[in-house]
Amino acid sequence: MNFRNYEHLELDLKPGMVLFQGDNGQGKSNLLEAIYMLAVAKSARASTDRELVRRQPVDEETYSRISAIVDRVAEPKEDRDDSSLRLQIDFSSTPIPLEDGSENLGSIGGISVQKYIRVNGVPRRASYLVGQLNAVMFTADDLELVYGSPAIRRRYMDILISQLDQQYLRTLQRYQRVLTQRNSLLKAIREGRSHEGELAFWDEQLVSEGEYIIGQRRLCIQELSEMAAPIQQGLSGNGDPFQIIYQPNVSLNDCADQRAIGESIQASLLERRRRELAQGVTVTGPHRDDLVMLLGGMDVEAYASRGQSRTVVLAMKLAEAGYLKARRGQEPILLLDDVLSELDTQRREHVLDQASQYQQSFLTTADVGNIDQHHLSAMTRYAVKSGTVQPYDGTNDATK
Repeated sequence: MNFRNYEHLELDLKPGMVLFQGDNGQGKSNLLEAIYMLAVAKSARASTDRELVRRQPVDEETYSRISAIVDRVAEPKEDRDDSSLRLQIDFSSTPIPLEDGSENLGSIGGISVQKYIRVNGVPRRASYLVGQLNAVMFTADDLELVYGSPAIRRRYMDILISQLDQQYLRTLQRYQRVLTQRNSLLKAIREGRSHEGELAFWDEQLVSEGEYIIGQRRLCIQELSEMAAPIQQGLSGNGDPFQIIYQPNVSLNDCADQRAIGESIQASLLERRRRELAQGVTVTGPHRDDLVMLLGGMDVEAYASRGQSRTVVLAMKLAEAGYLKARRGQEPILLLDDVLSELDTQRREHVLDQASQYQQSFLTTADVGNIDQHHLSAMTRYAVKSGTVQPYDGTNDATK
């Protein structure tokens, strides 16, 4: 309700592959975005929640909602005794009077948006929602995993691991708070308002939280790389070995366990102390980690073509789905937003073969001609036009 360009929409989505077809700009991607938000509590596209709320007059208070009832197909966790899961995110948009014409923090155009989350009808924090429903989403913007900043690749790791490990998510949140406090202290020391000895407490906290984050990232990427390699070869049709390499901000050469990782962080903090004091910012820790993707031993960012990079990212996403399935014991939802348009026939068929193996996959396209008849006949198809969605009947969509 009132989400993006949708005023109101209810769908009973069947298992298998579901196709949303229609011209560009009609709202296909918005549907996948809503599903993904119910999995990770954040949009994969919007920078603020205000962008998600359907446009209304700025002097009116409005409400928006995305919700889903998820049927369980695997054994529920011990702390859940129901066979279905009800997920709900509400947005309350309130006009803010701006006397001087400026924007208040957290608002756009004089509108403040608050987000409320419920799981099975019970109010919850966003951190509780993450992992209730597992989902993997691919969009054209995911090429930024190759060409974008390290922060984008760190976010990729964090979302993946957080869907499986609530301890990781809580640790990550505590680490961010420690980092903020430590940076403030470093700045105060540089300006002569505090003393270097005060860093000891925050060093200890950074090590305590950082060692778990780095340890879990290392384990995750090792397994993800092993799963992605054969998928990439299947997509590309050649034998070039593919690797995803985790590059932590500290040395892990001799770190056999979490404690050893903590000792490495501590040593790096001491080694870089002068630099941190001079810059007034923390330069040691998992907030400076990165990933490197190698194809045939060469850095994908530097040497691969755009087509190769797209195949690499697809392999990572499909491996991510397999990783979640293996670790969680139930299949994630696969969300493929316009994934087929830039692929050749072989790659398209391979992706569709992979998608068909999951209990539920959602795809969007503006050109149904990109889908072979074998896979198309197995899909549940919807026509999307101007914020409306109807079962495809052979006549109600220009893409056909």
